[in-house]
Amino acid sequence: MKKEDIHLGDTLTVKVKEDMEQPFTGTVQKVYENSALLAITNYESADRQNAAELNFKIVINFKAIVKNLGGGKPNPEPEETDETKED
Repeated sequence: MKKEDIHLGDTLTVKVKEDMEQPFTGTVQKVYENSALLAITNYESADRQNAAELNFKIVINFKAIVKNLGGGKPNPEPEETDETKED
């Protein structure tokens, strides 16, 4: 999946073998160049301990995304301030 397809607030289904045994869902809190910070919102009971050890947050590579369930909003354009306005 590409950066342009991921927005703040989107709910993603993700599979990360290194940290969680089963696929889980999370909400995008921050988007980086090739990854995103997720708040883990739904997971299998077998992964309860793993999610707790991660403090229910994880940085995932876009390659680990199984499905984007949507729900977020496109990243807003930065507003012009007096300092950035051209005369």
